[in-house]
Amino acid sequence: MSEEEKIEDGKETGENEANEDSGKEARFHKKKSVKIVSRVLAATIALTGAFFGGFFVHKATLPDGIDSLLWAKKRIQSDYYTDISDEEFFDAVFFGVNSLLDDYSGYMTEEEYAAAQKKSAGSYSGLGLYFSSKDENGNDRMLVVRVAGGSPAEEAGIEAGSRIVAFGKNENELTESEKFADFSEFLSPLSAGEKFFVKELRYPYGADDARIMEVYKSEFTENYVFYRSSSSAYVYLGKNAEETEKGRAISALPEDTAYIRLAQFNGNAAKEFDEAMKRFKADGKKRLILDLRENGGGDMEILCSIASYFCKGTNEKRPVVAKAVYKNGDVREFKAAANRYEDYFGADSKAYVLADSGSASASECLIGCMKDYGATDYENICISYRAGVAKTFGKGIMQTTRSRYPWTSEAIKLTTAKICWPLSGNCIHGRGITTEDGTKSVSENYAGDEEILSALSAFGII
Repeated sequence: MSEEEKIEDGKETGENEANEDSGKEARFHKKKSVKIVSRVLAATIALTGAFFGGFFVHKATLPDGIDSLLWAKKRIQSDYYTDISDEEFFDAVFFGVNSLLDDYSGYMTEEEYAAAQKKSAGSYSGLGLYFSSKDENGNDRMLVVRVAGGSPAEEAGIEAGSRIVAFGKNENELTESEKFADFSEFLSPLSAGEKFFVKELRYPYGADDARIMEVYKSEFTENYVFYRSSSSAYVYLGKNAEETEKGRAISALPEDTAYIRLAQFNGNAAKEFDEAMKRFKADGKKRLILDLRENGGGDMEILCSIASYFCKGTNEKRPVVAKAVYKNGDVREFKAAANRYEDYFGADSKAYVLADSGSASASECLIGCMKDYGATDYENICISYRAGVAKTFGKGIMQTTRSRYPWTSEAIKLTTAKICWPLSGNCIHGRGITTEDGTKSVSENYAGDEEILSALSAFGII
């Protein structure tokens, strides 16, 4: 049996991905999974009876609850006025079992688990768009909150902050809709490489801001780290995170300041971040703007690697990054891969953080690590308003995925522990980081880099 620890994707059903394996990293399709689980349970019950058969009477060997369940099943299937199959019966049973679990837990079929592993490694099949599908009043919309690096959507030039308002196979015959379900239904039958069109509205979403974009679905490997200074911009591609000039500089940044956006704690993000920090050091920068907006979390190992740059004021070679507290009271310490702070930051250095309601799980944990060790403080954190609220998501729990066998097989993901900050023991679950803590805040703004510039102004950097 294999096991992996994640604190990932705190966002709820308001956000959706336009990818083949769409759905939330921490929310699997429970109803679909029930059919497989029902077969597993039925087989398990049969095997249990065979194993204990002989000396013991079958019913006497089963727990009272299972005995009652089988009795009810027999009566229903013999006496109910319509036929109910074994599969339908166990579907209903496991639907009830799943209702006991939180939204981050669930059974995964072999196919779902393989897709989750592929996704964790940074490999996707689809378009590469992440949407907010409801506004603050519950109205449908497809607001692009993130465009995956290296995706077909990025290649087409679609940008975060725009809205998709129509789509179709012919640019002159588009279906007008801002419902994600409609768009998802349209995308589903399209094959890889099959071109289609979307109508994109850019901020401020007037008729003059509309563009028709040609796009397609394909497999891609996402890159997660973006480095920008006043004169350059880089991304980090491939297995070796090769530095590649791409994007646009932020001319308003002071000469001693760099900006790094970390999109997720998945795939090759740790190596990409290492290379970005090498650029930070080579450029002689003293101040860092770390952008964690819309970063929903990911892998604990990647978190521990990235956190190693922000453990200020400790001589520990591998400082504690986070603590997992289990229901029996046991505590597990997650430690940084190293202690790199003094190799990259000096006495006059500062780290600033950008966050929003999409900053969840591992992002909040990284902020907590930075705060506890003094690499940043609340006054150096700026939270963007989303739907009238300025706060991070508030997910301080960890999921553990256990596969049935060491090889590719079915698996189950369960919330197993709450996550606490390393020194203070603070757990932000259900609360998040808010302006009440003393953070800065800026208004929601999807006009280019305006939200970033507003944050820089709030920090007094520009």
